[in-house]
Amino acid sequence: MASPLAHRPKDHASPPAGRPRTARRGDALRMGRVSILQTMDDIPDGASEAVSPRVAAALDAVRARRARRGRHLGPVLWGILVAVAVQSFAHHPGPGTHGVELAVTLTLAGCLFPLAAVAAGLWPVVSRMACTLFCLLVSGFGLALGALQSGSVSVLPLSVAVLTAFLVLSRRQAAALVGVVLSGLLVAAAAGADGSVGTLLSQLLFCAVLALMALSVRQAGDNEERAELLLAQLEDAREAEAEAAALAERTRIAQDLHDVLAQTLSGLAIQIQAARRMVQRERKGEELQEVLDRAGKLAKEGLGDAARAVGALRGHQSPRLERLPELVERYRVDLELDVTLSVTGAPRSVPTAMDLALYRGAQEALTNAARYARDAHITVTLCYEQERTVLAVEDQRDVPGPTPSPLVMGSGLGLTGMSERFREVGGRASAGPTPHGWRVTMEIPA
Repeated sequence: MASPLAHRPKDHASPPAGRPRTARRGDALRMGRVSILQTMDDIPDGASEAVSPRVAAALDAVRARRARRGRHLGPVLWGILVAVAVQSFAHHPGPGTHGVELAVTLTLAGCLFPLAAVAAGLWPVVSRMACTLFCLLVSGFGLALGALQSGSVSVLPLSVAVLTAFLVLSRRQAAALVGVVLSGLLVAAAAGADGSVGTLLSQLLFCAVLALMALSVRQAGDNEERAELLLAQLEDAREAEAEAAALAERTRIAQDLHDVLAQTLSGLAIQIQAARRMVQRERKGEELQEVLDRAGKLAKEGLGDAARAVGALRGHQSPRLERLPELVERYRVDLELDVTLSVTGAPRSVPTAMDLALYRGAQEALTNAARYARDAHITVTLCYEQERTVLAVEDQRDVPGPTPSPLVMGSGLGLTGMSERFREVGGRASAGPTPHGWRVTMEIPA
């Protein structure tokens, strides 16, 4: 005989219908399925708060590493700064305070100032805007310096722009920025301001070599970041797999407990109640009546313990109102009750606490009916109204039977406990006689 007080979960989580397969990167992060290949160039703001603590720590480490990405260029920038200054003073016209010499001085200062600021750590170039501005300033003043000083080493400022762009920016952004810079170089060469075609080709080749070097360094860093994030996700996946295995084992134990213990106790409780009625009807066997009362109490306590144990093993898998047809069917088949279910209105989801209160209330009312009105026709009505949801359990008896007491054998609620549960969730429950039997009404504001 199957117990009506515990049942096995049958539903499994499934993705909502209609959800597109491709989601925004932020959505993937919030769902804990961050795509590593999409996070190398751009990690969304708030990503650390949207994923597991382990992946969040890995993302923070990646962010911190990127913040230090341009700092190791300090010695290189100082060397280039000195080289540009020395060769600028060695060319004609050199820096001065009048005429073209003053223009050379100002242009040289415009080229050296951003180099010195970044080399000294006063101007971090980790952001897209800062890096773009730095590259444009250095390359622009470098080209202007080459135009003012015939044969000047404008390739050095250009090389700094190329190297910094490919180290800090994404490939697409760096390629666009370097394209602008090299376009300026081609314009300067076409104007005849920066030497021969051989000089131009050597400058372009030098910039290409630097770009390849920067891409190699950047790729190595991206691979390290990718490995770190993948390792964090792998650890999360292992933990999730272990939790799923533990949950499956708890569910299996709960099912075994249900099959072995809860069914036996439920059948024992019903048989004890039947024996007690026989003794009361024949008005004899006071000692037997006392023994049956004690046995019934023990069966009730054991059944409650079994139900609590099953609930604890199943974790958060509380029964839902959508399983009301299964509950009614179990009472109809297992306890041979004449019970039917009627649902009116459009079904909708309700808060979990209210949902559970309605389910447990139906369970308690059906248990009462099984005890006091086994031969009656029982109707379970679930009505979804506009501002409330009402569940009623009513039995119609040919012969009036005894009135249920506030504390009855069942899931451990009783009518008193049922009312308290509904008050806690903002609803109400009532029970009372009708002209043909007994009716329990439960209502929630949803």
